[in-house]
Amino acid sequence: MLDMEEKVLRDLEKFERCAAEKDHEKKKAVAEVQSLLEKAIVASQKKDIEITQLHEEGAESLKAAIKMIKEWLVDDHSEINPDEFDRYIRKRRATYLAAQKAKVTDHGGVGSQPAGSLDK
Repeated sequence: MLDMEEKVLRDLEKFERCAAEKDHEKKKAVAEVQSLLEKAIVASQKKDIEITQLHEEGAESLKAAIKMIKEWLVDDHSEINPDEFDRYIRKRRATYLAAQKAKVTDHGGVGSQPAGSLDK
């Protein structure tokens, strides 16, 4: 009977050691995943900053190009009114932005087809 109790105690100790090892492995894996997630978040934030800077640089380049074109038009084509050119640019931009907004809102989901359009 004593041998049986010793065996049970040894098995219990072995089980507890195994459970402690598994718990340690689990905690280590969770910490590793958290570390990777934090690194991914930081990398994503850096990319967002880079993209924002690129957009700003692109906008500045575009403004400079438009200014240069406007100056060229005024110098070489006196018949063109610079204010009309500015209005034209604003109108084109408004048209572009409206088209972009329509693209975003018209996602082609359920109900976007006119009635009977699927029958053809």
